[in-house]
Amino acid sequence: MNIREFLETPFPLLDSIRHRWILILSSLVFGILFVNLFVPFNINQWSKDSGLEEFLRLSGFGMIAGLVLLVSQIGLRKLFGPDHFRVWTFLVWFIGELSLMAILFIVYQSNNNMNIRLFLKDIPDSFKYTLLGIVIPYSLVLLVLALIFQKTKIVLLQEKIEEPLPDKPVLIDLADEKGTIRFSVSAGQLLYFEAADNYVFVYYMNGNKPEKQILRNSMKKIEKQLDGTSFKRCHRSFLVNLQKVEVVDYGQSKCRIKLSGLEQWLPVSRNFYPGFRSFANPS
Repeated sequence: MNIREFLETPFPLLDSIRHRWILILSSLVFGILFVNLFVPFNINQWSKDSGLEEFLRLSGFGMIAGLVLLVSQIGLRKLFGPDHFRVWTFLVWFIGELSLMAILFIVYQSNNNMNIRLFLKDIPDSFKYTLLGIVIPYSLVLLVLALIFQKTKIVLLQEKIEEPLPDKPVLIDLADEKGTIRFSVSAGQLLYFEAADNYVFVYYMNGNKPEKQILRNSMKKIEKQLDGTSFKRCHRSFLVNLQKVEVVDYGQSKCRIKLSGLEQWLPVSRNFYPGFRSFANPS
């Protein structure tokens, strides 16, 4: 990976509002504790105060850092984006936050005695001190968020791995009289078989349209191949898929059935009616 590809890499650690709040609050708390406990850069000597007054002054630096992050991560990102960082946009955004903190720290510490010359003179030192102060909590938070992010990805991958694979369609191989498989059809798409001399017409659904294939074979062999499945003879010339039966019309002199996707009715002969009736309605 070259530098350009690296800079274009997605940086999702601060995409979540929750993660941004973690950064803001952590930086605020860390900043207040850090400057008061460790007084870096002799910051306690920058003003002649002590006790509670000094504590409040030093805490102000941490509060400014938290306020800048609040405005930046919650306010400005909502108004101007980006909602999703890449490495280069994150670096630009971070430098902007750092610069704003450095400027506000100068103004905060100036006690209204600031002029342009002193302001410009103090900018390099303020930027350096701000970078050294904020890089610790910022880096720690990003490290924790990276661990959380990776853990979440691992959990999602595990859940995806544990998901049952979708059932593959059961294909029925249809062979000719010599046993050579001529074509295969999903069992759920097969409608019925119709005998015609030495051939069998195979009717099936192709999308929403019924189609047929011709197969040189006998109905007896086809019926034997499908023994134990949902296919049942209802007539000397017809072998139907009972799962596709939508209507059974029990007339006074004859019985007929209608299959899903078809308009025509298929006959149920008297010879096959008892077996067909018990198979279709086992109760």
